[in-house]
Amino acid sequence: VLSIGRITTNKDDKGKEKKDAKKFDVSIVRDTIVVKSVRTKYLDGNIALIEISHFNEDTSDLFAKAADEVTAKGVKGIILDLRNDPGGYLDRATAVAGEWVGDGIVVTERRKGVKVDEFHGTGKSRLKDIPTIVLVNEGSASASEIVAGALQDLGFAKLVGKKTFGKGSVQDYTELQDGTAAKITVAEWLTPKDRSINGIGIEPDVVVERTEEDYHAGRDPQLDKAVELLGGPVASSTAATK
Repeated sequence: VLSIGRITTNKDDKGKEKKDAKKFDVSIVRDTIVVKSVRTKYLDGNIALIEISHFNEDTSDLFAKAADEVTAKGVKGIILDLRNDPGGYLDRATAVAGEWVGDGIVVTERRKGVKVDEFHGTGKSRLKDIPTIVLVNEGSASASEIVAGALQDLGFAKLVGKKTFGKGSVQDYTELQDGTAAKITVAEWLTPKDRSINGIGIEPDVVVERTEEDYHAGRDPQLDKAVELLGGPVASSTAATK
């Protein structure tokens, strides 16, 4: 226990304490909260739902374990959920995409109109023969767009949802002598079919809206559409079995 706070209840609309307010002590324990970047669930119809929240240090290892698990279970289909994934490390993106594309090209770097580098998948292509749907939305950016674009271009997955954010630039960061800094865009990322991501985003194959009302009501029409495309049972709120 690192601190004890005294909480006051029963405040009026202006935030002032009422005369009959009660106070009580709350013990607060400081701890480290670890949020894993990859989570796997199983939906009705033998469909695996793999969610990646960001491409972080743990993503490659966790996704490799997820690939092992879903192939061992012999799933009928995979839904890769990249919604609201802001991105992260490029090498984690190539590792994830490589579980479908093998050592194929995942993304290309272009500077001043000239392609200067290609980045290949580093996974084991264990998921290449499993029908796959990728969920994307306006919050899918950077590394998540690289993965989504590669799987779409190379025919390993269909994209469902809304157009992605459009963060596909390579930037140099330089600290200056006066204490300021400059971040300069020096290149852009291209999908395997030479589509530019930056400022454009990735268009889904099937556009499906998920409104704020859907969210608060527990409905997920984007996930429902993905399940439908994979031939699974669809409900207003798709049930996970794990």
